[in-house]
Amino acid sequence: MRRRLVLLTVTVLAASLALFTVAFWLLLHGWLRHDASALLASRARGATALVAVDGGRLVLEETPGDEAVEPVLWLYDPGLTLVARPPGDRSLDQAARALASGGPGTRVVGQVELRAVGVQDGTRHVGMVVVALSLAPYTHSERLAVGAAVLLDVLVLAGAALLARRLVGSALRPVAAMTACARDWGAHAPDQRFGLGPPRDEITGLAATLDGLLTRLAASLRHEALVTSQIAHELKAPLARLRAVAETSARYDAGSEPLRATLGQVVDEVDQLTGVVETLLKAHGGSATTGRVDLLAVATQAAGPAGPATVVSVSGTTAVALCDPGLAERMLAPIVANALRYSRGSIVLRLDQPGASAGCRAVVRLAVLDDGPGFAAEEAEAVFEPGYRGSGATGDGAGLGLPLARRLARLAGGDVRVVPEARGHVVLTLPALPETGWDDAGPDATGRPLAAAGTLGGQGASGGEVGATG
Repeated sequence: MRRRLVLLTVTVLAASLALFTVAFWLLLHGWLRHDASALLASRARGATALVAVDGGRLVLEETPGDEAVEPVLWLYDPGLTLVARPPGDRSLDQAARALASGGPGTRVVGQVELRAVGVQDGTRHVGMVVVALSLAPYTHSERLAVGAAVLLDVLVLAGAALLARRLVGSALRPVAAMTACARDWGAHAPDQRFGLGPPRDEITGLAATLDGLLTRLAASLRHEALVTSQIAHELKAPLARLRAVAETSARYDAGSEPLRATLGQVVDEVDQLTGVVETLLKAHGGSATTGRVDLLAVATQAAGPAGPATVVSVSGTTAVALCDPGLAERMLAPIVANALRYSRGSIVLRLDQPGASAGCRAVVRLAVLDDGPGFAAEEAEAVFEPGYRGSGATGDGAGLGLPLARRLARLAGGDVRVVPEARGHVVLTLPALPETGWDDAGPDATGRPLAAAGTLGGQGASGGEVGATG
């Protein structure tokens, strides 16, 4: 939009300057032509005043120093016999004779204008005088003036373009910042507001509109959270009963050992599902952004089941995320599990903290990379639809891990996205813990307080490897 506005401003100004320049040129051309014609007429009158008749012959009287007779002139008798001509160049003789033969009039030959006037002796016509005036000085002055006008137009246009670009940029900069913050708040913090008051101009009107949209979005999300928490709460009792039945059957049933092992697996799966339900309840209960978490430590712990042939490399900063530790574990579990499933032998965990946009929050970003098939560009968003499995999917997965990870991340004010490339690349983003709040934010995912600068899951902050033995 900024480019279009600047281009429109420059185009309108250029058209206006072009019209002004053309009008200036027409006026200047007319004024110079009028001035030249007046000077030539004055010289013609002065020349005829110097012609006298002596014994029936035309005589041209000389008046040295008189500027009126300095111009070039030709004198002809009634029979067009040349009586006097200017010394030197004869290139205009033929044109002067032709003009004199047609009676009084003017004619332009190259850069010279000729004017013929009759010579009268009383009431008798006795001859013709042709005077000449060089138009070169007028043409030169006209070209200089038009060139200066064009140069001035270019300078004005360039200055106006720079000024328009700066003014439009200054006017649209708050809009761009508000758009970025509204996008960020809509995805991660819908309860935030601009709070600029009633609409007074375009900026405050936009802020009021965005505040209204955020209010409706927050209400919708609260309703969705309420429904989700109610469903999760209703699931707790059946899951508890199912676990009790499975444990009782495994403990007292005299059946075969394979049956007891199967019941033990059922108990483990129920425990995992119960943990998911409790995490959802905790997230929707408003504790998603309480506590602090070392994402590298949590991701490294989740990569523990890697086989002996898989090398997990760890690198990044000492940045700490503002998130419930249990919620962070649930986010990272499916992401790291996917990396372990599709990796051919190498997984990279990389943590960084990009600079925060003006007016928006700082974030911590954890990238989980593997040397598997990766994600196609057309499925970068589809993989977050429940039940969708990517083109490189193998095994019996249900396609629910990444959707759940993104949902939990957004509840915590973050997000999960995939980077389409020829390898697995998933990025988890969470709010960064402010430096002033490090001492009071609580324990990390392992229950230990975090120092402002320390180790990450046993790894140096500059990088390292975890030897995964399974």
